[in-house]
Amino acid sequence: MNKRSHIQTLMFLTLFLVFVMGSFFVMTSEIQVYQNIHESIALQDRLMTPLAYLNTRLKSCDQKEAVELVTIEEIPCLKMEEDQHITYIYYFEGYLRELYAVKDYMPSLDEGEKLFKLDDFKMSYQDRLYHFSVQIGQQSEQISVYMHS
Repeated sequence: MNKRSHIQTLMFLTLFLVFVMGSFFVMTSEIQVYQNIHESIALQDRLMTPLAYLNTRLKSCDQKEAVELVTIEEIPCLKMEEDQHITYIYYFEGYLRELYAVKDYMPSLDEGEKLFKLDDFKMSYQDRLYHFSVQIGQQSEQISVYMHS
C-alpha cells in the first residue's frame, strides 16, 4: 500500500472515532433526560395516589352525616361512618393511615394501617368542601372534594 491509502485509512478511522464519541455523548445526555423525566413522573404519582385514594373513599361515603372531621389525641382525622363500622383516615408519624373500627370503639392512632409515606398532610372542611394537601420533599399537591349530601 502506498502512503496515500494509509492516510485515507487513518482519516476514516478518525472520522469513525468522532462519530462513535458523538453518539456516546448524545446517548448519555438522552439517558440523563429520561432518568429525570422518570423521577418526576414517579414523584407526581407518589403525590397524586394518596389524593386519588381520599377522593375515592369520600365519594364512596357520600351520604348525609356520614363524613366529618374529628380530633383524636389532638390529631385531625377524617371519620367515615358505614353501617356499624367507622373508618378513620389521618396523618400520624410520617404516614397517611387508615383505621377501621366498630362504632363503640375508641381507637388509638398507632393501630392504623400505614397507607402512604408523606412528609406533610393537611385537611380542612368548609361548606361541604373537603380540601386535602400532601407534601413529599419540596413538592406538594392538593385536591378539593365536594360532598353532595
